Amino acid sequence: MADAPTGKVTFVGAGPGAADLLTFRAARAIADADIVIWAASLVQAEVLDHAREGAEILDSATM
Repeated sequence: MADAPTGKVTFVGAGPGAADLLTFRAARAIADADIVIWAASLVQAEVLDHAREGAEILDSATM
């Protein structure tokens, strides 16, 4: 039996939701993520500017 793939889940608090209020650690976590799940109704879209090209972006409201 092959080993199951492992991954990492990081929860990032966006404070009041403003992109310019993210911590450096939060911005780095978003930049390193393969998948970013965000709450569009609570967090400014500019937060997604930290996501890397090719990252899968999902709105939690549709889940």
